[in-house]
Amino acid sequence: MYHDSVLHSDEHINRPHHMYIEGAYYFITGRCLEGIKYFNKKDNKIIFVSVLKNLQRELDIKIYSWVLLDNHYHILCTLGELTFSTPSDKFYAYKNNVNSQQKTLVKFIKRLHSVTSLLLNKQKKTPGRKIWYQYFDYCLRNEKDFWKHFNYIIKNPFKHGLVVSLQDAYFYKYSSNPIWLKRFGIDGLSESFIKYLVEEVFFDD
Repeated sequence: MYHDSVLHSDEHINRPHHMYIEGAYYFITGRCLEGIKYFNKKDNKIIFVSVLKNLQRELDIKIYSWVLLDNHYHILCTLGELTFSTPSDKFYAYKNNVNSQQKTLVKFIKRLHSVTSLLLNKQKKTPGRKIWYQYFDYCLRNEKDFWKHFNYIIKNPFKHGLVVSLQDAYFYKYSSNPIWLKRFGIDGLSESFIKYLVEEVFFDD
């Protein structure tokens, strides 16, 4: 659909869990107006990462993978776990949770765009300048779909020419890639992302 670091205990971090729960996981892409490279400078990227980190904590967004390029970003996240005590509860709990997730998603993106725009414009003394054009959110269908988008984010810095090789993308600073590199190693990422049970991305990991 187009639209114009939570810290956990060590026990949670060390307990892998099933990555996909229907209706809960989103792949989000936000693009700058007219493709302008508003984030081609280090200082601007740092602003984005800081705002993202604060919103993750404030709204309890669980981020699994993310990347910021010069004029767009991708985020793979969940907005809340779906749990059901009985089969009869499933439909109503699912419906209510999805509605809540949609509201959280809209709030998350609006805040991310408005605050980053405000800070960038304050820095450049250009109040009111429009930075963002639109965003796209997609609800993942299954685990295969999850890994397809996870891998896409990993490779994105190489795809857009910000690094010279796929392996260099693993070290790309303005993404979750270095965290996964630390956990899996170059061989682990290069051979296969799918065979690993992974957890959420933590900014301070």
